[in-house]
Amino acid sequence: MTKGGALNRLSCALFVLFLGSLSIQAHPLPWPEGEKLTYLVEWGLIPAAEGTFTATTEPGKEGVQRFDLSLRSRGPIEAFYPIRSRFSSLTQLKPWRSLEYRQDRNEGGNIRNRKTVPEYAVKLGRFWPAPGKPEENFDLSEGPYEDFGSMLYHVRIYPWKKGESVTWNILENKEPLFGKMTCTDIGEIELEDEKSRRLIQLHCEPTGGSRRHQGWLKLWITDDERRLPIHAHLKFQYGTFKIHLIRGGGPGYDWMPDGEPIPVYADTDTPVLEKKISFSP
Repeated sequence: MTKGGALNRLSCALFVLFLGSLSIQAHPLPWPEGEKLTYLVEWGLIPAAEGTFTATTEPGKEGVQRFDLSLRSRGPIEAFYPIRSRFSSLTQLKPWRSLEYRQDRNEGGNIRNRKTVPEYAVKLGRFWPAPGKPEENFDLSEGPYEDFGSMLYHVRIYPWKKGESVTWNILENKEPLFGKMTCTDIGEIELEDEKSRRLIQLHCEPTGGSRRHQGWLKLWITDDERRLPIHAHLKFQYGTFKIHLIRGGGPGYDWMPDGEPIPVYADTDTPVLEKKISFSP
C-alpha cells in the first residue's frame, strides 16, 4: 500500500463519516446559515488532516443548500503528501437529494477536477472526469441519490430511533454505491475520557459489490436541537481513523484534550485555496 493511496482515502473517510438517510422531516434545519464546523482527522496516532464543513443557502435557488468541505493536510502528512482540496454539494431539501457534486482535489501534487450531476427525470447521471474531457453518462436507478457532501447534513436531520436501520444510494463520480446505517444507541454515552452526554450512536457498513469501500464506521452526534457530529471511528483497508470536532461546536463540544483549543491551520491558507481550486466543465 502506497502512502499516496492511503492518504487519498482521507477524503472519502471524512465524507463517509456523515452518511445519511432517504427522507427529510418538516421541521427547522438544525444548522444555522453559514455554520462552519472543523474536524481533526487522526490516522492511527498521527494528526493527518483537518476538514472544515460549511452550510449556506444557494443564491437564486429556492430550497437548495450548498455544502462545502475544505480539506488540508497537517502534521507529518503536510511534509510528504500535502493536501488542499474542496468538495462541494448542491442539495435539494424537499425531496432531499443531490443535485450536483464537485471535486477540486490537490493531493500530493495530483490535481483532479470532477463533477457529477444526476438527472432524475431521465434516470441519467452526467459525469465530467476533468476540464476539457468529454462528458460521460451512466444509468441511475429509482430513488434519490446522496453525494458525500450532502450526507453530513442529512444524517443530522433524520429522526433516529434506537434499533432502526436505513439504506441509502450514494454517487461517487459515476459509480452508484449502497450502504446501511443502524442506530445502535440513544442515551447518556461516555466518549473516551470525556464526561457522558446524551448522544445518538450510529454504525455503518457498505453493502453491494464494490470492493473499494469495505470496513465500518461508528459515528456519534448530539441528541439535541443542533445534532452536531462530534466524533467518529472508522476502519478501512487503509487503516484506522479517528475524527474529532475541534471548532464550531462551542464550549463543551469542541475537542480539547489538553484543555486548550486545537489550532486550525487552514485559517492561514484559505486565500491560496480559493485561488488554486476552481472547476468549469
